[in-house]
Amino acid sequence: MSVFRISGQLASYIYKHLIHGKRSLPRIASVRWLHDPETGKRIDRGIVLWLPGPKTFTGEDIVELHTHGGRSVREAMINALNFINGVRLAEPGEFSARAFINGKVDLTEAEGIADLISAETEAQRLQALRQMSGGLKELYETWRVKLIKLSAYLEAEMDFSDEALPSNINESVYSNIRELVSDIEIHLLDKNRGQKIRHGIQIALLGAPNAGKSSLLNILAKKDVAIVSDISGTTRDVVKINLDLEGIPVSVSDTAGIHSASGKIEKEGIKRSYIESKSSDIRIIILDGETWPEVPSEIIDLINDDSILLLNKSDLVKISSSNVIKQQPKVISCLKGIGISEFTKELTEMVKNRYDIGENPLITRERHRKAASDCLEALKRSLKVDQI
Repeated sequence: MSVFRISGQLASYIYKHLIHGKRSLPRIASVRWLHDPETGKRIDRGIVLWLPGPKTFTGEDIVELHTHGGRSVREAMINALNFINGVRLAEPGEFSARAFINGKVDLTEAEGIADLISAETEAQRLQALRQMSGGLKELYETWRVKLIKLSAYLEAEMDFSDEALPSNINESVYSNIRELVSDIEIHLLDKNRGQKIRHGIQIALLGAPNAGKSSLLNILAKKDVAIVSDISGTTRDVVKINLDLEGIPVSVSDTAGIHSASGKIEKEGIKRSYIESKSSDIRIIILDGETWPEVPSEIIDLINDDSILLLNKSDLVKISSSNVIKQQPKVISCLKGIGISEFTKELTEMVKNRYDIGENPLITRERHRKAASDCLEALKRSLKVDQI
């Protein structure tokens, strides 16, 4: 089935020229013949809906045409609509833009619609639905109403200071401001969860050459996306895959082996590895069981609180611990599949615990964060004035 949705001032005119006969009742589906306005010939028999504004998504009159889904029918319908003067194809997101302009949705809700359309995982879908349903709007509107009310109290105190006003207005206002400051600070202390869920959690596979990074990437991808070879330095550029870890979007990057290189291309690859490590949310450090317990200093420097340490080539590991690193790595074998399921389970739990969308609406765009931060700073300045 194909659905054609026409919105705007010409909707009624289009209905008349495509569907001969009396217009059906508003919001009641009817089966009608659709005609070519140029030749008058029938195009298809489909379901027609007449949706008069302003009680529509865009706030305008809308005609919906549900036709058979064959290519010939689609092309005939598009040609028929294009024949009518003043009709054009909608730009991407134009229906949401018209809904915003006509006051049917606010900007956060329109952004939620865009996020829902592009959502690829369950967490992205749920977050987009929450925002599309007005989760952020309701929170910000509550703060806006509260600020207007507090501003009115302050203005009343200044303009009518000689009147018999309650003595505790000033104290009540600043008490409410401090409460609002606390609420906004908590909102901002979200560790960018909403933005990371929207764009995907960044995970970097890091390690020395030939440690098994590309092998692990292929295992996670469940297909050969990176070249695996015994030759050191096979990976020269960053190779990325996207995963869905129980609803949470993840982007995993295979990087060039980090070591003291002399060649220009190898140096560039290592430079990109360091860039990837700095921008990653989680670092997976793969250590080489063949050289264990020795760990190159370049690799040690990469280990931080957001790192998972894996010791690959378990069949070659003779000593379980090392004195050069504090964290005990998990022993695995990419070749034999040893420890892989335990590692993926741990990684999934780590991602879920860190980036669970929770119950409260999250900031999903830098625009939201900047506006909330500016508001917070202004409120803090007002508290300093109160202390003068």
